[in-house]
Amino acid sequence: MDDHNGRQYETWEWTHAGPVPAASRVEIDLTGSFHRDGKTVAVKGFYAGAGEYRLRFLPEEAGEYTFEITSKALGVRETGVLRAAPAAPGRHGPVRARGTALYHADGTRFASFGTTVYALANQSEALIDETLETLGAAPFNKLRTCVFPKHYAYNANNPRFYPFEVSAGHAPKDFPAEGLPVFPTRKGEPDGYWDTARPCFAFWDHLEDVLRRLDRMGIEADLILFHNYDRWGFSNMSREDNLRYLDYAIRRLAAFPNVWWSMANEYDLCFDKTEEDFKVFERFIAANDPFAHPLSNHNCFQMWDAGSECISHVSFQTKELTRVSELMRRYGKPVLVDECRYEGNIPEFWGNLSGQEMVRSFWRVASQGGYCTHGETFLPESAQGQLATRTGEKDVVWWARGGRLSGKSPARIAFLRGVIEGLPGPLEPVGGALSDFAHMEDTELRETMARLPAEMQSFLGSIARMDRLERELFYAVEYTYEGHCGNEAFLTYLDDQCPAVYELNLPEEHLYRVEVLDTWEMTRQTVLQGAKGRVRIPLPGKPYMAVLAAAEKE
Repeated sequence: MDDHNGRQYETWEWTHAGPVPAASRVEIDLTGSFHRDGKTVAVKGFYAGAGEYRLRFLPEEAGEYTFEITSKALGVRETGVLRAAPAAPGRHGPVRARGTALYHADGTRFASFGTTVYALANQSEALIDETLETLGAAPFNKLRTCVFPKHYAYNANNPRFYPFEVSAGHAPKDFPAEGLPVFPTRKGEPDGYWDTARPCFAFWDHLEDVLRRLDRMGIEADLILFHNYDRWGFSNMSREDNLRYLDYAIRRLAAFPNVWWSMANEYDLCFDKTEEDFKVFERFIAANDPFAHPLSNHNCFQMWDAGSECISHVSFQTKELTRVSELMRRYGKPVLVDECRYEGNIPEFWGNLSGQEMVRSFWRVASQGGYCTHGETFLPESAQGQLATRTGEKDVVWWARGGRLSGKSPARIAFLRGVIEGLPGPLEPVGGALSDFAHMEDTELRETMARLPAEMQSFLGSIARMDRLERELFYAVEYTYEGHCGNEAFLTYLDDQCPAVYELNLPEEHLYRVEVLDTWEMTRQTVLQGAKGRVRIPLPGKPYMAVLAAAEKE
């Protein structure tokens, strides 16, 4: 029995030299089982090319694991002990959902502040370097990015590598973007052009390098597994080919501590896939990922059902940000608004928010206990009067390919991140507001009203008589953004309200320090100390202010 050394929350890898697989280079016979304290984790190995087989494991506890690795095809049966040293400083393990909040495996709270660079791994090394350098100085700790290359505005370039080799009998193509619509009617080549049983190892090696670099920076990689913005033929592969691709991706990447699985970007625009296809993918990923990474499915119009036990969190594209608290209550899971339009100035309506509106979206989501994702879409030639990248490449837009950030929102998002991470725990929506009634079914509304004092029943009777759709539309704008950490802290974002005074009703059993925050100017001013009960907070009468009351330490 051989001894091996590893480290908690860091990928451990076993390698073995062997012949090139005679058939599929994906579905290979190589498995490992790791045992500790009565628990067993089973993992599958993969062929990495150049006559090398690998198997990866992610130890989530410090201490000894006994393992057995077997392969009849390779004539391997190896037993050993993996001694995992305690986690290095700053290493907290994979992120997972716990109730409506996100935590690392060691219990450290993870406040997600995401951004979007869809085609990062498919860019030049110089542009990838510059993008990661930019991220190193940015407030973002989660990145939405695709496995497959993306065809869309500002995504005209072809990658150096593709995920699969070209099938025998097919000549490689150039795949020009000129003249193609967003959703080309003929995407790449007919079925069978790509040989999904023969991964392109240079592609996967390169993708892994990007993931490792993000991990060293403390950035979670929210990997988008499918999308329909395609001219190469990846979006119309058969279900069998898609499952083979997922199998290889999981075998290679599941032991990376910073990986999340996003089944799709805008799954409901993946016209060559059915809802049942995605249900099959969902079950396959959940069953084959030994380390239970976050799993979601992002929508364009129709939200994916997050009620499935396989789905860890809501990934939502919406501009109706009042729905965050409703979805938290409905599913009891974290809610991530992964797309709420972007700061920029491109002609498309979804990509020309002002910096103030981008920041406003983050505060509206975060104050309810949700998590928001940023994107930037400035036309390259007008981004602060300079090119968006130092590499000299043309038409580089952050949301599409990376480069440099030039908007006004990142600094303000950093300010918000400091506020949220400084709270004693994750925020939950404050219940009991009038807006809570907006999303109730009629029966639930009547039952809730019956439990209220008579004077409130009379007042709310007019709400109960509204058509439910009318209620939802009305309270989509008549909304208060409030969250709390038990009785330890209360955060209210006043959005576009401009009061000179704000009344706050605090618990009597604690004393609170009350701060007024200017979310755009990034200032915090303590206005009251030792406060309790009903207090009046002076405000400057301008929009985008917030009030934070935190219990004073005894």
